Amino acid sequence: MFARWGKRFPGSATARARICPPCAGHGPPPPSARLNVQTAGGSLQEPGKVHESAGATACLRCGAPHAPSYPCTPADAAARTLVFGGCAAAPPPDAGADPLVGAQVGSFRIVRMLGRGGMGTVYLAEHPVIGSRVAIKFLNESMAADAELVQRFYDEARAVNLIGHENIVGVYDLASLPSGRRYYVMELLEGETLAERLARGPLPRSVALQVLLQLCDALQCAHERGVVHRDLKPENVFLVPRRGRPDFVKLVDFGIAKLRSATGHATGGSSAIIGTPEYMAPEQCEGGPVDARTDVYALGVMAYELLAGRRPFDSGPVQKLLLAHLREPPPPPSAFADLEPELEAAVLRALAKAPADRFQDMGALAEALRPAAARLARPAAPAPAAAVPDRRADEAERARAAAATRPEPELTALLRAGPVPRRLPIVELTRAGLYLRADDDLPPLFARVKVELAHASLRAPLVLAAEVVRHVTRAEAAAFRMAPGFALQLVDLAPAARAAVAALADALRREPAPTSPPPSPGGASARLEVLERRAAEGPYALLGMPPDADFPEVRRAARALREELEALRARPLAPDHAPRTGALLARLDLAQGALATPAPRLAHDARAGNWRGVRRCLAAGVPDALRDARRRELHEAEPARAAEARRQLACAQVARKLGNVEAARTAWEAALAADPLDAAAVEGYVAFRREQERR
Repeated sequence: MFARWGKRFPGSATARARICPPCAGHGPPPPSARLNVQTAGGSLQEPGKVHESAGATACLRCGAPHAPSYPCTPADAAARTLVFGGCAAAPPPDAGADPLVGAQVGSFRIVRMLGRGGMGTVYLAEHPVIGSRVAIKFLNESMAADAELVQRFYDEARAVNLIGHENIVGVYDLASLPSGRRYYVMELLEGETLAERLARGPLPRSVALQVLLQLCDALQCAHERGVVHRDLKPENVFLVPRRGRPDFVKLVDFGIAKLRSATGHATGGSSAIIGTPEYMAPEQCEGGPVDARTDVYALGVMAYELLAGRRPFDSGPVQKLLLAHLREPPPPPSAFADLEPELEAAVLRALAKAPADRFQDMGALAEALRPAAARLARPAAPAPAAAVPDRRADEAERARAAAATRPEPELTALLRAGPVPRRLPIVELTRAGLYLRADDDLPPLFARVKVELAHASLRAPLVLAAEVVRHVTRAEAAAFRMAPGFALQLVDLAPAARAAVAALADALRREPAPTSPPPSPGGASARLEVLERRAAEGPYALLGMPPDADFPEVRRAARALREELEALRARPLAPDHAPRTGALLARLDLAQGALATPAPRLAHDARAGNWRGVRRCLAAGVPDALRDARRRELHEAEPARAAEARRQLACAQVARKLGNVEAARTAWEAALAADPLDAAAVEGYVAFRREQERR
């Protein structure tokens, strides 16, 4: 399948470059072309110059002679990634000729291409009804014929899902088009890469350290779950505005992540050189085994770059870079920037050639960086005060102290629904909607309302259109341990309003308080009993989630409960606490696996008759083909479901014609409980409810 050309490098046996099938079809590559190479037996290789193709002319794009149809690499390509197979820096196609733009993929319509990488192409997609936006990554068609590459593409999505960390991009679904082209739906990141930020100039030292600490935390979580990234670089780190700051980290592109099984063995071959040469650890350069310490080395290179203003081994031929990582000691970063000795020592230890000499995990690296970050975050000491007391300054200080002791005012929204506007407390505000607390007089489901938000951070009140998408009665609120009220989905947001809502949501969001172990053995035992009863009721009850909870809610609840249980298991207050928390953690793993991502949740909710949860999965991008397959499986396993659904739908239609709205609603919901994957019945019921609300 792969064309091969042999090339001998100094001090190594003959190595063979493996070229992806589309490139191999054009014959030997042109001079100066960058190739994606793999070692055989761990030898070093470099994309070098090869003989000219006969009859080729100089390309206007890359300057190298080759046939016009050859997929060339532009001379100014910024990043080089050595990836097994494929053209890592292939130019993006003309957006106007892209057949995917405008296509419907699952529940989303593709709007435009966002970028292309070594393994896939990323598109912006939008839900045509509710307006939610996601990113969809497609595996490059040139790689789809290679089973190993396809498996690595799926490993990327699986790796991210296993981690579930807030500093790692979220993945919502994984599927394929009818043509067989693979894709997955992931969180849309609105920001810039760290590489783009560095192109404008160096980061302040305090910001650089905060970025590094966030990466340490995310990667420590990944390593604890058996995932090694293996391609850390500024291009794979996004800085997004979140929680009132512009440098919230999102780590992306686990496309070449190496998943280790429970026994520690890798799912991919260990002899491949995979990564970006400027950031590759010595063991990667030799095609040897990698582990968490490989990522420690790559993050050490990034730390050197952020703190010293340059990489330890700068750009050059790939062979020279790989040999430098293997043999040359990095120059002290203090030669290029004024660094504290302990900070320089931490960076150099992360760059140790032998894995045993580095920090053994990301937690240890973070502990070495944290003192410097704390010093920079500490406010500077004030200048000595004047001898003459300033009465106005004293009064201002007392006013500030008094304001600090006053409780923050409750955030409210003015709801314009009905003849008299109502001001209601906001329980939660997100970029897509809000949840308002109300004990009674809830606006009808699917009703369109106006809501006005006012806050000190806004120049003027925001008046937004919204749709009522969820009711929580007092009884449901008591069961779900939440405030009664209703949820609003924001609709028809203008770009300026969208940005204002996002900024306000980030500013209002608070970090959850760390859960501490119960103060007494009796309290811990009572808490475990509650969780065991909830676990017996099912995954939604264990997580304390309503049946139509969205996916970020589910993941947040799972993380919080995991932290609580792990803290109790680490410090048990009674002899039976450790085994009980272990059993609950196992149940939590099952619950998270069933509900945290759309495809498995679709199967779970279908079996449970939860049509609201099914609708949530379809809105998140589950393709129609997967829904139809799950429906066939459900009918084959339980044939009575289809008959019951038809009977109830017939009753609903008769009641509707007779004007008996309540009977029609009851029968329709019974039909959906029997066959929740009947998309036509679900949308018909939603339209019926909207029609009743309009009347």
